[in-house]
Amino acid sequence: MEQDQCELVTAAVLEERGILTKGTAYRMARSGQIPCYSVGTEGRGVRFRIDEVLAALRRPMPPAEAEGGRL
Repeated sequence: MEQDQCELVTAAVLEERGILTKGTAYRMARSGQIPCYSVGTEGRGVRFRIDEVLAALRRPMPPAEAEGGRL
């Protein structure tokens, strides 16, 4: 299982494993809430490391983000 967590996976794999839906993974990556990696020559491919995503999800959110970004 540890080897699986270190490899780069797609958002679809995160969804298959019940971690995040694809849309949520892309949205959180775009906002910087979870780490991601660009792959491919045009940088259009996005991949995730499961262990990094799980660690990011365990971190407490700053108050502004917890309230939907409103101050």
